[in-house]
Amino acid sequence: MTQDTRIALSLLAELVAALSTNDPDAFKQWLSEAVYELGEPAVTELLLDWLDPFITRIERDRIVAWRLGVCL
Repeated sequence: MTQDTRIALSLLAELVAALSTNDPDAFKQWLSEAVYELGEPAVTELLLDWLDPFITRIERDRIVAWRLGVCL
């Protein structure tokens, strides 16, 4: 197992913990650490692959709107 794979798995475990406790600060901390460790393209791919099953369509739309600066 490569070092990048170990880092990604560790970060995914932290992501699941942050999501399961519904802790936005833990998620922000995870996001910052993940971007630092893996880079933004890798984190985007991780989120697209792993976060999607955890959120509803309404939450996904809200997140996209927030990212675009639109209020729903």
